[in-house]
Amino acid sequence: MKNVIEQSATSGDQLPEVHVDRLEAVAQGKDVPAEVHPQVLEEKPVLEIEDFNLWYGMKQALHNVTMPITHSKVTALIGPSGCGKSTLLRSVNRMNDLVQNVKIKGTMLLNGDSIYDPRRDVIDLRKRMGMVFQKPNPFPMSIFENVVYALRIDGERNRGILEEVCEVSLRGAALWDEVKDRLQDSALGLSGGQQQR
Repeated sequence: MKNVIEQSATSGDQLPEVHVDRLEAVAQGKDVPAEVHPQVLEEKPVLEIEDFNLWYGMKQALHNVTMPITHSKVTALIGPSGCGKSTLLRSVNRMNDLVQNVKIKGTMLLNGDSIYDPRRDVIDLRKRMGMVFQKPNPFPMSIFENVVYALRIDGERNRGILEEVCEVSLRGAALWDEVKDRLQDSALGLSGGQQQR
C-alpha cells in the first residue's frame, strides 16, 4: 500500500485526505459526525417513508408503506400493475396534491424534514425529486418550450441562455440533429421514442 501512495504522490496526483483515527472509530461502531465522515451519510436514509397510507376518495391505494431510501443506492419498486408503485412515487414529489379527494396518513421525510410540511416549497421539492414517467408526457407546447420549461419556472428569461440550454439538453438526449429545425413544432408531434428521450 505504501508503494501505491508513493507512486501516486510522485506522479503529481492529488491524494484524498484520510483520517485513520476516524476510519477506525467508524469500524468500531463509534459515532463520527457526518460532516467529518461522508460515508455516514450513505448509511442514513435520505428519504424515510413510515406507515404511509393514501386514499383516492374511499379507495385506499397505499397501505402502511415503510421503507428507507439511502444515499447512492439503487432502489427498485417492483410489483404488478395497479399495486401502487406510481402512486408512491407521485406521493414523494407531491404530484398527488393535484388530484382531488386524496387523503394521506403517515410520514415521508426528506433529509429529516417532512415532505408534507405546509411550509415546504413544493416547486423546490419537485426540482429535487424528479420523476420519469412510464409513458412520455410532453406538455402541449413546442419542443423548445418543453425543454426550457423548468428554467422559465425558475425565472430565466434570457433567450440566449434558454437557447443554449435547449441545444445542450437535446444533444445530451441525442435528439438535436432530429429536431433542430422544428423546435417551434408541438412536442406532441414527436415519436414515442423521441418523447421518452
